Amino acid sequence: MESMKIKPQDVLNELQISEIRKKNDFRNIFALLFDWGLMVFGLYIFYFYPSPLTFMLSVIIIGSRQFALAVLAHDGAHNLLFSNLRVNDFISQWFCAYPIFQDNRVYRPYHLKHHRFTETDDDPDLTLSAPFPISKKSFMRKVARDMTGLTGYKRYKASLSSILMTEASNPLDKIKKIWNKIHGFLIVNTLILILISIFFHWSLYFLLWWVPAFTYYSLIIRIRNIAEHCVTPGESDFDKTRTTRATFLVRFLMAPHRVNFHLEHHLFMMCPWYNLPKAHSMMIENGYRDKMCLEDSYRSVLTKAVSA
Repeated sequence: MESMKIKPQDVLNELQISEIRKKNDFRNIFALLFDWGLMVFGLYIFYFYPSPLTFMLSVIIIGSRQFALAVLAHDGAHNLLFSNLRVNDFISQWFCAYPIFQDNRVYRPYHLKHHRFTETDDDPDLTLSAPFPISKKSFMRKVARDMTGLTGYKRYKASLSSILMTEASNPLDKIKKIWNKIHGFLIVNTLILILISIFFHWSLYFLLWWVPAFTYYSLIIRIRNIAEHCVTPGESDFDKTRTTRATFLVRFLMAPHRVNFHLEHHLFMMCPWYNLPKAHSMMIENGYRDKMCLEDSYRSVLTKAVSA
């Protein structure tokens, strides 16, 4: 059963709502240039200074930026990336979602259902939070699967299988439907392979594009999922999800583009990522601090999540 939703105007006044709704397209232009630029830098440091240390550093940098693209694609799914909706959809698809094998045409309705039915039986993401808390051994097994690529293999295998099993009335129609689903990923990744081959070496496409995607990116997704909804009180919209404070280094490594302000995102879906800290401050100023589900660090969240 769907619970009573807290509306933005129940928490903030009209002036505050107007303030956090403001879009700044240049912030996202810079964010995209920054994320893609860092991935080029990750390729650069290993290509010119090859060693186990630079390889690990490159994997972390590129994996974190792949997740940063997922965060921007998420904002695009909420029509928050750019003011012009056509530009918003084009950029979020071709520069954020397609490169990392996502598709906002599928993700948008799925994700909006998650917002509508957060932590209820109708929440499509409920399976991510329901098993928690778990034991430390169970958590370490999951981390091991993430870092060895097994989680990534299962994720991409499931996505590809779903696409290839598309139903159609005849073979030609099936090919058209499959191409419609997968063409963006194939086109963008072919371009990425070509550019890496021209400026670096073709092998880095597999070593430093797909290894991060299968490993570090998978780990970040797991920790983010745990922090956002696992072991929360779930008594109201103020505590069905949480905001997790993070240092600059932690934000760079695993919580880019203010994704740690998840409570504010759920309460104010019309708020672009760069305004979420402002929304957070406004809520505290308005006296909601004691109602909010806040955590001081990702470490403290994980401690609660692995307490079984």
